[in-house]
Amino acid sequence: MISFTFGGKNSYKDYGIIISKRPNLPSPKRRVSYIDIPGRDSSLVYDEETYENITIGVECKIKDGNLIDKIDDIKAWLYTSGENDLVFSFQDDRKYIGQVVNSIDFSQVVKIFSEFIIIFNCRPFKYATHNNIFTIVESGSSIINVGSIKSEPIISVYGEGNIELTVNETKVNLTNIKDKIILNSVIQDSYNDVGENLNNKVKGEFIYLNPGSNRVEWTGNVSKIEILPNWRWL
Repeated sequence: MISFTFGGKNSYKDYGIIISKRPNLPSPKRRVSYIDIPGRDSSLVYDEETYENITIGVECKIKDGNLIDKIDDIKAWLYTSGENDLVFSFQDDRKYIGQVVNSIDFSQVVKIFSEFIIIFNCRPFKYATHNNIFTIVESGSSIINVGSIKSEPIISVYGEGNIELTVNETKVNLTNIKDKIILNSVIQDSYNDVGENLNNKVKGEFIYLNPGSNRVEWTGNVSKIEILPNWRWL
């Protein structure tokens, strides 16, 4: 039985929703512009290296003796969950982050059956449902990105004083660190465990992990580095 989990609830177990057929899971469109220049062959290509959101349609039906109450419960669940994790049972190690965007129309087929389509507007990527934290205690160690696209890690640096952190070709200089600093590439912010903003102690670009091997190096007084990788796929 195919089902999906959204907002922490399962479509079949919690609401008795039957998915009519396996949904199509599209790949995102890359944002690329083509500019024609008079007197020049071909076009000038501008690649933003970003992707557009995707839309996933799920064809569903329900069978229940009290359809009216069931329909109200389903609408409340889908609309009040906002943007949330969406996990399909046939690939439960990966998730989308999406939100229901359509007006859900329930068409009664027979007395006890109702059919409807749910449309999710999702961020471009699939994400790992579970991420292990990698602990690095030796400069020059490597971490393997198992995804198909660069990831946005959350990196915790444990150390003191001035530190230079290098991942592949990206260098980040940390100034006057006390105990720990967290470099969050998802929200592009740096802070400590109590949420104090530490962006003034950071100079350089936020770090990404490329598909394949990524070398992690540092200079300065560092006891360890913890990386929550946030793997993702197209």
